[in-house]
Amino acid sequence: MTERKWAIAEVERETGLGKDTLRVWERRYGFPQPQRDALGERSYPEDQLQRLRLVKRLLDAGQRPGKVVPLPLDALQGLVKDMAEPAGSAEPSAMPDAEQWVQWLASDQIDRIRQALQQQMLRQGLGVVVDTLVAPLCVLVGQAWMQGRISVYQEHLFTEALQSVLREAIASVDASGPAGQQGPRVLLTTTPSEQHGLGFLMAECHFALEACPRFVLGTSTPLVDIVLAVSQLRIDVLALSFSAYASRRDLQESLQQLQAQLPSGHEIWVGGAAALAHERALPQGVVLMRQPGDVAAQVARWRQRAGA
Repeated sequence: MTERKWAIAEVERETGLGKDTLRVWERRYGFPQPQRDALGERSYPEDQLQRLRLVKRLLDAGQRPGKVVPLPLDALQGLVKDMAEPAGSAEPSAMPDAEQWVQWLASDQIDRIRQALQQQMLRQGLGVVVDTLVAPLCVLVGQAWMQGRISVYQEHLFTEALQSVLREAIASVDASGPAGQQGPRVLLTTTPSEQHGLGFLMAECHFALEACPRFVLGTSTPLVDIVLAVSQLRIDVLALSFSAYASRRDLQESLQQLQAQLPSGHEIWVGGAAALAHERALPQGVVLMRQPGDVAAQVARWRQRAGA
């Protein structure tokens, strides 16, 4: 049986990698190495398409082209496997009915996921669900995406559904909480290289439960704007999240620059898989939150010191 060959337009459609990108990689990295059809047009064997799919998955996860494009298939598969199990992440295997959540997502049953999350919050409360269900579920979905069990659009649907449910829960906590909020005043965001916001959203749930005034800037905020917001909004605590794909260098350099530019008396609290994995790289004075539930203890500590 003749092996199928893929035209460059088909490769672009199958992988999401543009034609110009494929041509640049061909010259710069020596891969892909297309053959030529009867008309002289580029033609890609099946094994090269498979490699390109893995490369695209790794690029979406934050890897750089120069690191992954030249790698052979077995090395790419190993890297995907390693990134599907990031160090320091919450353990999903102990989560009840873990596989059921992935099956719902793979079959586009987003409403089932949303309803199940809401039901669990009614039964157990927001804080417990964030720590014991939401955090490991994010790891599980990330692993399923890296392994190719769910698509990019399904991962995006999950993220949007989860954000919607958590924001509704936060609004409910704010509406039913005490009339006055207490310090610390908290700014939640991520540094410019970090595009994942679920980490600080989970932390915000716990800050809401502690009745803290919160200011959320979203993801990828320039450092100069973070510093300005801390000053203008009279922030006490800057809360940052670093996902599993943040590098040690980005983590350390961002925190060092912020420490150097922030006025004295402000605290930086960090969480996320990269913060855990690179704990030794954290500058002195930065507070590490190992899980979202640590917020309560840190807030209590801050209030005790402020009261004293």
